[in-house]
Amino acid sequence: GSCWADDIAHAIRTAADEKANVINLSLGSDVESPLINEAADYATSKDVLIVAAAGNDGPYPASIDYPAAKAGIVAVGGIDSSLGVPDWSSRGINSTTLAYIVEEKDMELGAPGVNIESTWKNGGYAVLSGTSMASPHVAGLAAKLWQAAALEGSRAKATRDLLHQLAKDIWTLGDDDSTGFGLPQVR
Repeated sequence: GSCWADDIAHAIRTAADEKANVINLSLGSDVESPLINEAADYATSKDVLIVAAAGNDGPYPASIDYPAAKAGIVAVGGIDSSLGVPDWSSRGINSTTLAYIVEEKDMELGAPGVNIESTWKNGGYAVLSGTSMASPHVAGLAAKLWQAAALEGSRAKATRDLLHQLAKDIWTLGDDDSTGFGLPQVR
């Protein structure tokens, strides 16, 4: 599908103004949008955690779509039921940046994105694959684990840090281009 950047930006701002803690963006583009970037900056300034689909442009390095490619947004790649990374899942540049420090175009986490049952048009359901199916898993976990009692600093950052702590390394050893910190899970 497709949509307009001003509609996405408006939705992000509205969610932030309505006191959302976590926003999921199951969308992306090869081109940055100043409107979406400004809205995302606005939301994160209000202590909102934004989680976004990394894109389906893999297996090439630096193929993460925007807005997930931004360092302030959690980029989520897809994995299958065997914890493998499908060829279509976008890749980051983690192998060329500082390990376990989220930078521009780094993959942050991996989550289930293959054969996921999801809501669909006209009140129906469909089985779909893509990073748009993976990012809601992380956004939902972030909402469940929201660090509302964080005593100092950002609650969004505290929640993001907890997702990192709960991530199981699942692909190549360490902070890799395909799954970053790994698969966050409750132990």
